[in-house]
Amino acid sequence: MRSLILFFLISFLTLNIQAKNFGVVGAIFPIGELDMLVWIDNRLKGFEKSGEMERMKQEVTNTVKASVERPTPVFGISTTTTPQTFYVDPTLKLGNDIYDSQGKLLFNKGTTINPFDSSTWLNKDYPNFYFSKVLVFIDSDNEQQLVWAKNFKHEKTIKWILVNGSPNELSEILNTRIYFDQQGTLTSKLKIKNVPSVVSQVGTKWQIKEVDVSHQPL
Repeated sequence: MRSLILFFLISFLTLNIQAKNFGVVGAIFPIGELDMLVWIDNRLKGFEKSGEMERMKQEVTNTVKASVERPTPVFGISTTTTPQTFYVDPTLKLGNDIYDSQGKLLFNKGTTINPFDSSTWLNKDYPNFYFSKVLVFIDSDNEQQLVWAKNFKHEKTIKWILVNGSPNELSEILNTRIYFDQQGTLTSKLKIKNVPSVVSQVGTKWQIKEVDVSHQPL
């Protein structure tokens, strides 16, 4: 069978095929392919020669500086004249079984753990964790909130967290380190919609106290 197939293949390749020259239909170009690295190198050299490279470098530098000096504000945060105090349960619930590298089950799906309640921990011998600081969320572009922040005092160490404004400017005003709630991660988890808000641990939950600064003298 293999000999037969080979015979037909050889016969096909050795057929007397006649060809005819139909002339040139269109323009003929040599086949060529520009190396991508060479193209990039040539482009960069062109940018350097024209001064475009330096302009782009400066543009990137300015963009980074601006994002550090004034990060993107957290969306959906406002002020209130009817402040509320509410509580958020920090309990975590596993959505899937957790296994180790050998396939041994470590934690069952549905397991709940409260960071503030050691009775929910796997090792119940540890004492309850207590958060010794208070988190204060503000918008430093709001003048009334800024005045309020200058006068705010608390028995716990204060961690200032901005949702809008310049961390550097506020740091100089309050003479302390300032944090920024990047992408609204903390405000989302703590369900904060209005600022100023003072957040502290009460029992096994977070307590969020909104503040009305509408009557704050400037």
